[in-house]
Amino acid sequence: MSFFVYILWLIAFLCGVIVSYNVSEDTLNLGGKFIFLGAWGTVLGLIFYSLCNRKIDQKKTDFEESLEELKSSKKALNEDLTTEANKPSHADNFPPLPNGAKMAKDILKEEIYAKFPLEEWKIYAKAIVKNRPFLEVKEALENLFPKMFPNASGVLYMYRDNHSQLHKMISFGNVEISNDTMMPSECASYNIGEIIINEYSTPKLLGGCLHLHHRPKGFSFCAPIESMEEHFGLITMQVDALPDNETVDTWHSKVSFVAATFGLYAGLQSLYVRYTEHSVKDSLTDLYNKRHAKASLEREIAAADRHKTPIGIIMMGLDHIDQIEERNGKHGVEQILWELGRRITSYIRIEDIPCRFDLYQFCIIMPGANQKISRERAEKICREIKELQIEYGDIMLNTTLSMGVVVKRVHEKETADTLFYKAQIAMEKAFQNGGDRVEILEEL
Repeated sequence: MSFFVYILWLIAFLCGVIVSYNVSEDTLNLGGKFIFLGAWGTVLGLIFYSLCNRKIDQKKTDFEESLEELKSSKKALNEDLTTEANKPSHADNFPPLPNGAKMAKDILKEEIYAKFPLEEWKIYAKAIVKNRPFLEVKEALENLFPKMFPNASGVLYMYRDNHSQLHKMISFGNVEISNDTMMPSECASYNIGEIIINEYSTPKLLGGCLHLHHRPKGFSFCAPIESMEEHFGLITMQVDALPDNETVDTWHSKVSFVAATFGLYAGLQSLYVRYTEHSVKDSLTDLYNKRHAKASLEREIAAADRHKTPIGIIMMGLDHIDQIEERNGKHGVEQILWELGRRITSYIRIEDIPCRFDLYQFCIIMPGANQKISRERAEKICREIKELQIEYGDIMLNTTLSMGVVVKRVHEKETADTLFYKAQIAMEKAFQNGGDRVEILEEL
């Protein structure tokens, strides 16, 4: 409505402009034309304002009337509810109960709440949320299982050393339902990644869990423990008969709760282990990285100062790396680095710390090694690597090492950065002298 009035106002104003434009200047000069247009626009504006204001007043009146009707309806509804609430209930017609007796609805409510062990669940959930150590979570599960699944017997299986066999971690109940170890393929839940329910009274509902051969009776539930597309284990349990007022769906839900939460916990633990390993290990060579090398050397320096023992550091770098990359490409160099990472650990002592120090440099920290031991170890590695033939497709790769040795003597006060710097100086001297050699800093 207001938009339509605005269009009419605009047309009327344009008409006034056209009229003033067509009037000759002899009749009305230019100033008079502007005065006419101003007056014409003012008159039209007042008319437009009056119409719009009348429309707004009408809408306001309609809104107030609707609000009053709504208030009246609400008041009537409250009166009806108050009247209904004051009516006597059916329970008020019952005679009083004898001493000690309870209403059936109260007993049923208590039974429903009693079926879920809230206290045990709180302890278990707290351990999961706080990512507590496995032994603490295991203890919480051992207390939770018998309470949550009364009269049932079950086993929690998990992988131990590899993913080829599952081992029993927790067992509960009075009967044995499965072996201490099992193959993952023996359980149907492992193959499809879902909870499998077997009802042994109905052959059509058997899910094909071959590991449950000890007690094929009543109901069994098998749930995979999974997280982030990784399989960690299996929960399996068997019960001769479900408790009163509980159904297969009830137990299905409870098994799902435990399996899902424990799967998330196992996934977090796995991520933590991987993060810890990757934070100190080099992904290509599987040796410790430079950050771990520095932290280890600082720790060994503190121990050496206490026990008055030396520390040997061997720094080594690949010779002619540019020529190797030009001939065999980047992957050829990576193959050499990977092979060196495997070989170096077999050339050193158990207490020595091998690290990938830089892109093409390796470092060995040797606690308790004097100059003689450090030199002999470096020369042995230099000879072994020179004779090493590395398979790379149809060709054989080989390389040599430039090695620098520095020893922190008993009476010297050195930092980790200083010792690494000195070892690199000796290694650079070996490079300058043609490579494939060992340089001792004290002899330079």
